[in-house]
Amino acid sequence: MLVCSVKMIVNFIPNLFTLCNLLCGVVGIYLCFHQAMPQAAILIFVGGFFDFFDGLIARLLGAHSELGKELDSLADMVTFGVLPGLIMFNLLLSSQGYYFSLIEEIPLKALVISFTALLIPMMAALRLAKFNIDDTQTDHFLGLPTPAVAIFVAGLPIALEFQYYLNVYTPHSLQEFIALAEVYYWFNYDIGIMLLLTNKWFYAVSSIVLSALMVLPVPILAFKFKSFKWSDNSWRFSFLLLAISSIAFAFIHEIVSINGLPYIQWVIIPILIAELVVVSLIKNVFGSND
Repeated sequence: MLVCSVKMIVNFIPNLFTLCNLLCGVVGIYLCFHQAMPQAAILIFVGGFFDFFDGLIARLLGAHSELGKELDSLADMVTFGVLPGLIMFNLLLSSQGYYFSLIEEIPLKALVISFTALLIPMMAALRLAKFNIDDTQTDHFLGLPTPAVAIFVAGLPIALEFQYYLNVYTPHSLQEFIALAEVYYWFNYDIGIMLLLTNKWFYAVSSIVLSALMVLPVPILAFKFKSFKWSDNSWRFSFLLLAISSIAFAFIHEIVSINGLPYIQWVIIPILIAELVVVSLIKNVFGSND
């Protein structure tokens, strides 16, 4: 009886991590409707931490189960599907000046544009369902994984809040960015990035592209190492080197000031996901087997 109880507790440990992932998603949904979108975005990363370790712990403990597999997909649907979709939905509303508006006060056109963000949870559900019945995705993914999509979306309010100190709940103008550039000594590059990251069409197109990438059968690099030989993992290692170099370049100003070098900082988050897609596409063209 005692042995059975211990085994049940051990088998539940990975599920506890999965439930913590789910909790991050639920709390994040609450936050993104209560003027805390950057904090909701951070919870995507916290949920990703639990999502990574639930599988790792399950392997270490030999606690794999069908229940755990299905629970993991349900948690991912909330944290990496619904939450980023709602963050993008609110970014679309705020970019048009309607974050604080009642539904009846929002013009139909603004609503339709904002609803493009809801393609993200719809396609995330489809992708996760397909992934659960597909046993072929062992050394690569078919379509962009939902955590990668969520990370891209999470990077947007994080960059606006913690890099550019912008209120993510109101629309902004070029004149405002020019004035801020004089205060913070920003470059023209920064003004361009701020214009992009507050543009409703950028959000809408990003929602459509990310949603399509989740369900299209495009091979995407998966970091499932069977060995650590360069010959077996050249594209994986190449992307990791590119990612590390990009992060170092993004935050080099924290170490040394270089005149004329643009501040990338937290904008690197969506850039890394874009790099993953580009490297995967290049790999597909060259037809490498690793």
